[in-house]
Amino acid sequence: MIFDADLRPVVDDVLGANADTAPGELWALLTELGWPGVGVPEDDGGAGGDLAAVAELAAGVGRHAAAVPLIETGLAAWALAGAGLPIAATAERAALALAPAGTVEARRDPDAGDDAADWVLDGTVARVRWLPEVPTVVLVVEQADATVVAVLDAPPSAAPPADPTAPGSAAGAAGGVERDLAGEAAGPLRLDGLRLPADRVAVAPARLAADVLDRTAVLRAAAISGAVERACTLTKDHVTTRQQFGRPLSALPAVRQLVAGLAVERDLLDAALTVAVTRPGSGTAAAVRAVAARTAGTVATDTHQLHGAIGITQEYPLHLVTRRLWSWRDDEGTQRRWERLLGDEVVRTGSDEPLWALVTGASV
Repeated sequence: MIFDADLRPVVDDVLGANADTAPGELWALLTELGWPGVGVPEDDGGAGGDLAAVAELAAGVGRHAAAVPLIETGLAAWALAGAGLPIAATAERAALALAPAGTVEARRDPDAGDDAADWVLDGTVARVRWLPEVPTVVLVVEQADATVVAVLDAPPSAAPPADPTAPGSAAGAAGGVERDLAGEAAGPLRLDGLRLPADRVAVAPARLAADVLDRTAVLRAAAISGAVERACTLTKDHVTTRQQFGRPLSALPAVRQLVAGLAVERDLLDAALTVAVTRPGSGTAAAVRAVAARTAGTVATDTHQLHGAIGITQEYPLHLVTRRLWSWRDDEGTQRRWERLLGDEVVRTGSDEPLWALVTGASV
């Protein structure tokens, strides 16, 4: 799917030409190009651009299996700008930690009693993508009447800091570091009485937490769309060139049926993304993320079935995108979670508008 016709060839030129570049070198190039700041207003220190431009970058990450935290760093900068904090903290790389209501407590030091008092953070964010490999974490805490946004120093990868109560210290321990099927790192963020100075924390409107979650859902779906596109292209090329019994695999009815099913899944996701990008909202974001989760699993399974043994070899590129499809499918929540969020939105609004928009792209 093309989100931004002018940006798409640039993304393919840069990421395609650097597919074998070391992640650190690739990140330096992307930073020089200003890509982490795309989507953040220029007045806030970003590169400007709309959601379609950011989705094009996210799709490129999926299409070219780029092992860089471009999506996460951009989201972190966008959250900081939305809270009125400087985005300079995300100039290198950053992770985004989303803390749903009740998982993290953020409060001012009860012994200080003024607006310049330190903040104290308690709780755990179960899984933060890229946490062990970035210097900064932007924490977004959902509260009943506000959103608290904080800039944290990323924790060490194995042990807690010597003094976790010191202002500005690392954000607890990142024990339990894991690597997903794509080889990308993640880990739990533990905040055990972490103290932060007031200039690293902002209190924003309550809606910001939901907006960050919605944007995360859309961009993750865009990345899945890019990986789906690449998997489908590789599969089409394989079944039309691979000969068996004197004819290409694509001549077999069962193969044609599976390939057609892949095209349907791809187009359904693209249709849902069109709605979510052009008409952002909690309903459309939850809908496209649920569709993306289903599509990711189906496409990863069927493309491997159509490739046979070659699809699981290290030399063939299919695994680069399918491992990401399986990993990204459940990021920020399972398919069922997003379906429930969509249902909650329908009940809350008293309308089936989000569902209708998903199906038709039109308003009732």
